[in-house]
Amino acid sequence: MKKLHILLLALTAMTAFASCSDDNSDYREPRSFADQDAPQVVSVNPADYAADIDTFANIVVTYNEPVVATPQTTIRVYTDDTTYYYIDSLVTTSGNQLTIPFHAKAGMNYKVSIMKPSVRDSSYNFASDYTFSFSTKAYNNFDPTLFNIAEAPINADATEETKKLYAYLKENFGNHVLSAAMADVNWNTKNAEVLYQLTGKYPAINCFDFVHYYYSAPLNPKGWIDYTNTKPVEDWANNGGIVECMWHWNVPSSEADQTNYDSWTYDTEGFSAKNATRSSRWEHKFAMKQIDIIADYLLALQAKGIPVIWRPFHEARGNYGRYGGTGKAWFWWGNSGPVFFKKLWKMMYEEFKAKGVNNLIWVWTSEGSYTEDGKTYDDADWYPGDEYVDIIARDYYCKTLKTPYHSALEDQFEALRQITGGKKIIALAEGDAMPSVKNMLTDGAMWSWIMPWYGNDGKGVSYINSDYNTAAFLKDLFNSKYVITRDEISGLK
Repeated sequence: MKKLHILLLALTAMTAFASCSDDNSDYREPRSFADQDAPQVVSVNPADYAADIDTFANIVVTYNEPVVATPQTTIRVYTDDTTYYYIDSLVTTSGNQLTIPFHAKAGMNYKVSIMKPSVRDSSYNFASDYTFSFSTKAYNNFDPTLFNIAEAPINADATEETKKLYAYLKENFGNHVLSAAMADVNWNTKNAEVLYQLTGKYPAINCFDFVHYYYSAPLNPKGWIDYTNTKPVEDWANNGGIVECMWHWNVPSSEADQTNYDSWTYDTEGFSAKNATRSSRWEHKFAMKQIDIIADYLLALQAKGIPVIWRPFHEARGNYGRYGGTGKAWFWWGNSGPVFFKKLWKMMYEEFKAKGVNNLIWVWTSEGSYTEDGKTYDDADWYPGDEYVDIIARDYYCKTLKTPYHSALEDQFEALRQITGGKKIIALAEGDAMPSVKNMLTDGAMWSWIMPWYGNDGKGVSYINSDYNTAAFLKDLFNSKYVITRDEISGLK
């Protein structure tokens, strides 16, 4: 038995010697039974969850005791697009610190992962896995020298509240982006509430729609909505929010259908912008009556001291003139071409002015540029003119137009700037996937506001809390220092 015991001791010693001399592995049991404690991370630089930090040359991890990097070091630095950098062979140690040479880029999210057995102490105790995250400061590449925006709204008789709102939009343009929500069809703040539940913040702007005014109870025996009830709008404004209104203007297809409200539509060839601007036509008389009705609704808001971002006749051209000239406008106000569209716009503007509607900031919405048969078209010809427009905007659906989600849409931004020569504020009036803050800053396309559309994409997928705009994306968006939410609005009362 004594010989067997000696043999076992010898074999143990040989095994230990072989383990210690293995140049390909550092992963072994502790040499000193007196030290069984693995190194612990004391601090990291940049700190975990640090945000908006300047770029740097090294990541430094400090432990509670001297450490060394092992031959099995596995350290990855992941970017926000899930790619990662292999930096295992580049790390160094000195005393209690592990230094990871890494030059961070501006406007990025990073996650650092140090996997066991990357780091050990002198007793071969291996530090556990450790992960931390940080983000670097994005630099705003918006160029203010490209703009020369008017100091006041186009309406010289604008109310003081309207002037304040315009000044607020102008002041923030290029520096901050206002968040926005669209009413669920018409006269409510349902989507704003959804966004609050997802992000903890209300959007700065809520857009209401007069789309169903012809089913308003005072006008229609079948009425189920009452636009004379301004409480939803008042509540939003009184809680510090900015009010936007638009009008999906439904019209009858024929003179005989003027009281047949169920037949009204905004997609019709039976009612043209051309005839609506000709005083001898029934369409003109009808249009003027409807304009006066909406004017009264807006005057009711004016009486409450509520200024309104007003977005009529959106997506001006629609499809008009596309596909070799056969393209049909998807809204009746575009079906007669740019000349009559602009006449219609000016007709509404002048009638509102005559009725004393002075609480509006006028927004013209472009349908953008497109390329067909090697030729590029834009809708600059549909622009009513600087004297009739305060803000120029764009509706853009990334999925339909095959654009990466959360793009800054800088090409669209620049196209709008060129239409006016930089004389107008620019907004992303509606869309599916909203631009990310990083992309807007990096690409210099700082939209005045951005707004996801209500409802779904026609296939049951909501524009909010889906791949279009995930809850995590929206929370980051609403909590960015570059994005204004309702609680951050000041100076408008």
